[in-house]
Amino acid sequence: MTAPMTPLTVGPEDPRYIELSHSDNHRFTVEPAQFVLPVTPDETVAALRGAVSDRRGVACRSGGHCGQDFVGTPRRDLVLDLHNLNGVGLSEDGLGVRIGAGATVDQAQKALYRRWNTVLPLGACSAVGMGGLVAGGGYGPLSRRLGLVVDHLRAVEVAVVDESRQVRLVTARADDTGDLGELFWAHTGGGGGNFGIVTAYEFRSPEHLADGPVGLPRASGRLHVQKIMYPWAALDEQAFITLLRRFFEWHERHSAPGTPESSLFATLFVQHRSSGFLQLMVQQDADVDPEGRILREFVASLTEGTGAVGIPRGGVMSWLTGTRYMSQADCGDVMGARSASKSAYHRTTPTDDQFAVLHRHLNSDHPGQASYVMLNSYGGEINRRDPSDTVAAQRDSIAKSSWFSAWQDAGQDGLHLGWLRGLYEEFFAGTGGVPAVGDRTDGCYINYPDADLLDPARNRSGQPWHHLYYKDNYARLRSAKRTWDPLNIFHHRMSIEP
Repeated sequence: MTAPMTPLTVGPEDPRYIELSHSDNHRFTVEPAQFVLPVTPDETVAALRGAVSDRRGVACRSGGHCGQDFVGTPRRDLVLDLHNLNGVGLSEDGLGVRIGAGATVDQAQKALYRRWNTVLPLGACSAVGMGGLVAGGGYGPLSRRLGLVVDHLRAVEVAVVDESRQVRLVTARADDTGDLGELFWAHTGGGGGNFGIVTAYEFRSPEHLADGPVGLPRASGRLHVQKIMYPWAALDEQAFITLLRRFFEWHERHSAPGTPESSLFATLFVQHRSSGFLQLMVQQDADVDPEGRILREFVASLTEGTGAVGIPRGGVMSWLTGTRYMSQADCGDVMGARSASKSAYHRTTPTDDQFAVLHRHLNSDHPGQASYVMLNSYGGEINRRDPSDTVAAQRDSIAKSSWFSAWQDAGQDGLHLGWLRGLYEEFFAGTGGVPAVGDRTDGCYINYPDADLLDPARNRSGQPWHHLYYKDNYARLRSAKRTWDPLNIFHHRMSIEP
């Protein structure tokens, strides 16, 4: 038997340490005694076993895009960085695909397409790690047609620690029952850093979606893609409100699964006025609608009669080229930046008074070139499932929003956090400053974690943070936590409470 390799370690004296000590959000640093960069699941287990045996604090990181300080605080003795666990290949039985937890969305997407002409509904942010994306449920530009990423999950390989501090690698499958079945279910949207260290996922799609050669959906041949810039100077308040209202109203009319309209996905970046523009990114499957009628009518409907004119770019592209054209890479103003984010699920169109709040804050005297609200298409195939089928419980929304600000200077933390909090809490003033679970909104997205929800001064809804993220699934998550992480080895500020 070959002895396991010793995984690469990086300490403070290593020139790579300074890079590893920063995740995507530079408000927080990750400064353990050492980073461990395993290449195999066995190396991951060996590193975890050593840390647990020595009673050292441990955490792991996949792509490093968590917006909160869940890896660095409390300070860990050891952080496992999983970037090298990035393989993409067939599952052992050949019925599906295995993807390492450290693979990025870009790596996974290209491998799926180039090897098997297949796809998963992965996110638009190409540098995000699969470990983090899948942990929170995962959605992307194909989700209205294909559902959430976890709707295609069939197995999870995870290193766990029992009550005797023994570390083992287990595989939990969708058809498992008992404790293993609960471990699988907990990974269908339970968030990262809760139950163990995921080393790999296996995907095989539901039968009605699996038309590709390895049990996954087949990629489209072509995409209609458009990026449309709306100059702030051409938008008065009424035109602004009309554009946003119509964006939501279109999704209200077309939230059912299985329709031609579910092949359309749009992101509207409602940026601060100092950026100069609002930007609409929209794609639609050209195999479903070769002439692009659905996309064309959607775009035209947003500004009809308002006098606002958008500046379009794009056209018809092959699938992978179109996907890359629409992706959001790690670049520009967000690189090396400090940031904060919030989220909301929308069950119906916000009111004009809420849009007026948004207009006023985005027109304020604020250095907000990288401050925006991002409105994303939702519904379609996502809404086919029952809220308890997966941990991801929001299954009747029409849109999802992300509220974001980024800046470089630590001295401006208070300014930007105050601006973002003021906007978000006033927009949702009618439900306690947050998108409470109710008729109009349905809580928040755990992959955009927001520690402000722990603060009763900021979250005045009467609904605890875990209800906003997990709704009625939280009690079952706690049960899985007690079974699979009885010593609470894996914890952070918003982890599942044992």
